[in-house]
Amino acid sequence: MIVQQWKQQADKSRRIVAFGSSNTELSFSNAGRHNWVDWLYINLRKHVGNHVVVINQGIGGETVLNLLERIDRDVRPLEPSMVIVTIGGNDTNIGMPVSEYRENLCQVCAIISSYGAQPVLQTYYCPLYHQMDADYRERFEARMNVIRDLAEELDLPLVDQYAFFEPFYSEQPDEYIKLMRDRLHVNHLGNLAMGQYISYCFGLPALPVPEDIASEFNPLYDRLKSLSGRMAESS
Repeated sequence: MIVQQWKQQADKSRRIVAFGSSNTELSFSNAGRHNWVDWLYINLRKHVGNHVVVINQGIGGETVLNLLERIDRDVRPLEPSMVIVTIGGNDTNIGMPVSEYRENLCQVCAIISSYGAQPVLQTYYCPLYHQMDADYRERFEARMNVIRDLAEELDLPLVDQYAFFEPFYSEQPDEYIKLMRDRLHVNHLGNLAMGQYISYCFGLPALPVPEDIASEFNPLYDRLKSLSGRMAESS
């Protein structure tokens, strides 16, 4: 990941924008804990340098169309080096056609590239499908597949959180629910798991787990790693 090159370029400020909906935004809904954007920010400052700044531009309830409407206001003036795009849940909820979702997401990436920034596409974690409509899984996964396909087609970095989370949900939904605050949002434990996984994808060391949640978090995180078959080499 390009952030590793920034270690040797401390004379230049680097800004990363986290761009998405409620999966990204700052809120009071996380039990007073960091969300995944905060965790990534802390890890980057610690292991890449204090010249790296992460700016949270998530707004709850938004679709990819909303991102397009505000990208020139909320992203371009920041002159980012990288933009992490995490969008698709609300597009699924409103029934935006997959082809339209793909076209709009492709346009978001093109605009980010026109700023001279690196787009990074990120899938969601896995929702609680057993609390959703019968066809929700098919519709949601179709949009996650669009994200993967676009990353490959456009040669963009991909953080596939869904592939990391979904096997745990499918195998042990009663345990997986401990990572969720509701059927479509992770809680503070799920956010820490996301922070760990995106840190891994960025080539950063594992985050230190706060002692007061370690006994709760570590068994869940070990299941995520073992069932997904990812990060087998990490501690």
